[in-house]
Amino acid sequence: MSDNAATVRHALECLNSGDLDGFMAMHSPECRFSGYPADVKPNVEGVRGYYAALLAGIASLEIDPIDLFAAGERVVVRYNITGDHMGELFGRAKTGHSIAFEGLTIFYFQDGKVVFRVDRADDNALLTQIGIIPTPSSTSG
Repeated sequence: MSDNAATVRHALECLNSGDLDGFMAMHSPECRFSGYPADVKPNVEGVRGYYAALLAGIASLEIDPIDLFAAGERVVVRYNITGDHMGELFGRAKTGHSIAFEGLTIFYFQDGKVVFRVDRADDNALLTQIGIIPTPSSTSG
């Protein structure tokens, strides 16, 4: 496994233990981000705020890699995110619901730091599980 892949694994371990600084340490200060909600600024500060909100809203947040591999200066991770909605998240008060959804991230490294990151997650699944998007059964009479 490349050093970059090991860096990503370590960063995920940090996030799973609630260490946001450890997670964000792999990113270059100039890193740019793609694939986050429109209200998240695509820079380190904006993405730090996004993950801080996840950690505050999802108790026992766990990001488990399904696939993690490196190709040159890129690392790709397909993952599951699980936890319990025990705090406010995206304006929604806690529901106590368990959450589980899948995502994919491509990290582009330069000199050992992430300089560009593309994220794709099943946001609809998360928003449905915490009640922001109603399920068909919750909207029928």
